[in-house]
Amino acid sequence: MFRSRMKTAGWSLILFAVLSACARQSGTGPQGSASDRDLREELERMGKEDQSRRDEMMSLMKQGLGDPEVRKRFDEAGTAQREIDARNMNRLREILQREGWPGFRRVGKQAGNAAFLILQHAGLEDQKQYFPLLKEAALRREASPADAAMMEDRILMREGKNQIYGTQLVTDKRTGKLELWAVENEEEVDARRAAVGMPPLAEYLKGFDLEYHPPAKK
Repeated sequence: MFRSRMKTAGWSLILFAVLSACARQSGTGPQGSASDRDLREELERMGKEDQSRRDEMMSLMKQGLGDPEVRKRFDEAGTAQREIDARNMNRLREILQREGWPGFRRVGKQAGNAAFLILQHAGLEDQKQYFPLLKEAALRREASPADAAMMEDRILMREGKNQIYGTQLVTDKRTGKLELWAVENEEEVDARRAAVGMPPLAEYLKGFDLEYHPPAKK
């Protein structure tokens, strides 16, 4: 099993443990009113911006950040992405305060997932403030229960607490390797993951080339 409680590099919080969410939830969504269509299109555009430099950063990380030129390009992409993230969150904050969480029936899954990704990449205080909206929407199946679980884990990790669903990974600053952030009651994690539609933790971690050995149940 993995037991990591190290301090994390800022971009490891942004780049990792969102890959499944990025690939999930396509579709054009409902027709809806003109205002709904406008909101859907705006969120979809913001979602594309959210990912605009992250693919580049992931590729550069695979090349190895020990190379000064690679590191320079990585830092430049990171600076550009942070500016995009701040702009997107400013706009999402306005939407959430005015209209609540943009649910699937209103804007479709792609736009709803974009709202999640923008909040997932925001600051801790924004996440704590608006997580209840996401969680309530997930209970009504107006947002993904897996996304709400991932957000909950992200908040817990950033507060230095054990996560619940095992979605969050961190980077060892010495080795550059990914590790799983510590999980509360880890022997029961797969049952919790199944309840929100997530695959077993070992299967999830294979996507990051990590081998997982679950603890024995007590």
